[in-house]
Amino acid sequence: MHFLRRRQVLVGIYRKILKQSNERDCSWNSVIVTRRTFFGGKIMSRSAAESLREGAPNGSTKVTTRFDNIIKSPEDNRSYRGIVLTNEMKVLLVSDPTTERSAAALAVDVGHLSDPDEIPGLAHFLEHMLFLGTEKYPNENDYSTYLAENGGNSNASTYADITKFYFDIVPDKLEGALDRFAQFFIAPLYTESATDREINAVQSEHEKNIPMDSWRVRQVNKSLSNPRHPYSKFGTGNKKTLDEDPKAKGINIRDELLKFQGRWYSANIMSLAVFGKESLDELEEMVTSKFSQVVNKNVTAPTWPESPYTDNETGVRVCVVPVKDTRSLTVTFPCPDLEEFYKSSPDKYITHLLGHEGKGSLLSELKNKGYCNNLMAGYTLAARGFGFL
Repeated sequence: MHFLRRRQVLVGIYRKILKQSNERDCSWNSVIVTRRTFFGGKIMSRSAAESLREGAPNGSTKVTTRFDNIIKSPEDNRSYRGIVLTNEMKVLLVSDPTTERSAAALAVDVGHLSDPDEIPGLAHFLEHMLFLGTEKYPNENDYSTYLAENGGNSNASTYADITKFYFDIVPDKLEGALDRFAQFFIAPLYTESATDREINAVQSEHEKNIPMDSWRVRQVNKSLSNPRHPYSKFGTGNKKTLDEDPKAKGINIRDELLKFQGRWYSANIMSLAVFGKESLDELEEMVTSKFSQVVNKNVTAPTWPESPYTDNETGVRVCVVPVKDTRSLTVTFPCPDLEEFYKSSPDKYITHLLGHEGKGSLLSELKNKGYCNNLMAGYTLAARGFGFL
């Protein structure tokens, strides 16, 4: 399992949907584009009620809204459907009878910025723990064993404001994998034995990151931000933050896992994508029978409209001695959340001018003077509410 910073990353088939959608004003497309990682949270529920209330197939009472007019490339032979379950979970179904792999991924709109102040890394730790047994499948290795025996793989990632889980498997075993996968979000066990053992796994992940310059610089930047802003937190966690410090404070880490999931893991801020060889109706039946049990707690996904860098933290120069023999200069400007401007992408005007590599560009002049080998410029949405240029 990987703890990653927020990136514009989609898992294979979900990225493809965005690339294929030329007409960005269609209802389903507007839902997807508003959230780079899967779909647009509550935006989808609102737009669904206002636009395409087509009902559910086969008399199903577990689907409130369906999108069957998703725009795709003329050369694409796959079939697509978007649905909203009665618990407000957003789902994208992709059918390809010729596929040699099936897959699924689920994203929940909460990440390490929502960690309790006294337990840095709790969201990441919870991501690890969901793999280790549920009430229906209590064996800690049931999910991983089922995937391994059927040519599958799985992983998960914790970001600042979102956590993703995903797997792939041979097509004939998709339903069994989905059933095990769904139970993560319905009835996880969080056994005491697994809790203690998995803390060591998080510690190993942390130790792996320590000698990596990218992680070191990132944590320096976070440490220099406003200490009252959640961005300043240590999101990965380690044995000290998840075991030693909580015990010293009389905090039961398992109880905190239950509280965190009980508060944030709600169907209405989850988005699911399923890709298989079955028909759309068959995929829909699989999903509704398994994921409709996920509880809707009517949670509002957290946002952070305030910049993590105030006037007290800007205008600062920091020198970092790298582990590897590298030399670089990074200039960072705090920016607002530009996601609502995705059609015009105002950041691209600035980043294109700075990052242009042609004759007369900033890079060409710096190269002529022997000052640098390459130059990059870009905008990053750090979390809902703020970003960096």
